[in-house]
Amino acid sequence: MFDSGGGGSGNELVDVAGLVESKRALARAEYRQIRAIGAFHAARVAAEQSASVSMPGESAANEVSLALGMSEGRVWFAITLCEDLDTRLPLTDEAFASGELDLAQVRTIHNLLQNLSDEKARIVEAALFARGPIDRLPPARLSGRLRRLVARYDRDGFAERSARAKEERYISVKQCDDGMAFLSGELPSLDAATIWNRLKEMAIGDVCAGDERSMSQRHADALVALADGSGRLTCGCGRDDCAAAVPAAGKRGPLVQIVVSDGSVSAGGMTAGFLPGVGPLDPETVREAIAYSATQRIHVSAVDPVEPAPDIAALRYRIPRALADRIRARDGVCRFPHCPVPAPSCDIDHTIPFDHANPGQGGRTEEANLACLCRRHHRWKTQGRMAVQQLGDGLLRWTMPDGQVYDTEPDSPTFWAAGA
Repeated sequence: MFDSGGGGSGNELVDVAGLVESKRALARAEYRQIRAIGAFHAARVAAEQSASVSMPGESAANEVSLALGMSEGRVWFAITLCEDLDTRLPLTDEAFASGELDLAQVRTIHNLLQNLSDEKARIVEAALFARGPIDRLPPARLSGRLRRLVARYDRDGFAERSARAKEERYISVKQCDDGMAFLSGELPSLDAATIWNRLKEMAIGDVCAGDERSMSQRHADALVALADGSGRLTCGCGRDDCAAAVPAAGKRGPLVQIVVSDGSVSAGGMTAGFLPGVGPLDPETVREAIAYSATQRIHVSAVDPVEPAPDIAALRYRIPRALADRIRARDGVCRFPHCPVPAPSCDIDHTIPFDHANPGQGGRTEEANLACLCRRHHRWKTQGRMAVQQLGDGLLRWTMPDGQVYDTEPDSPTFWAAGA
């Protein structure tokens, strides 16, 4: 199953171990440099304070910048990070010094916790490390985990910061070369998800198979179609009898799935919601979404497991709609390690393959045997490039060709609220 097809001699494990150690060695070197910059600045501050210099240490960053060929911004980041490691993030400091975490991971922790009080920062950091090793989490997944923890342990601060951030929303256009322009902006997560989901639906549902545009091109053209008032992507097949040219009747609004815990929708008592593939939403956003949108209740509970599907449904390959909705709400994203593809864009895979010849022999269509996988990782799993097993409670264990093992957990509030 794990033959790479490359004629390996069995040294792959040694190579992987060497790569891991090289990453740790580089992280330790980064730590020493960060600490050296911080020490230089601290010494200069002490010397200039004793000499009654105005704004002591101000020139230190410039000196380091000139000596190392760094921007002053990078130097000031190192100085600020040292202060954080000394006063607020002791566990991160220890992990960085040992090489367990590299600079990119440490920067993520620093950035996500910098607006918290010292007390809250230590609480969130302790919760982060209590979950187990984080050295193999890329910054994007580490950021997602931290956002959930911040929303849990600093609820009031999270809601206040979300409200302030929404006031800074914007869209801008920058002219580029060759008649092109760069459109960018910063929007509330739910609004951005609404736009993106609409563009994806138009790119698939408004055209026929004869449209040769790439998916990215369709997304761009769909955005223009929304803005020019047509509200519909014109198929590019060029055929007069194109079936997609006839608008579908009763077209619904774009689907955005928000997950909230049971009992949290009571007036004034709602906790943060969750946008699969993105992260927590502040309570006010969740209340507005429920008040102004058509809603569908999907029950997912980490405390009271859903009863197994009836035998007749479990022995059929086709996944019932309600069960599929529940799996996507539970998983949030593709369940391959570190994959960020949102669950609504994923296939739902039978972890133990469904036995079409004899369904009773295994591979049942039930919650304990289903998981979201993006199309690429679904293909890899089907091809036997790696092995996966369900451990219960939505946990998956992946075994790679080199023998490395990765456990992945559901990316949903019902999971992290119980102990994230």
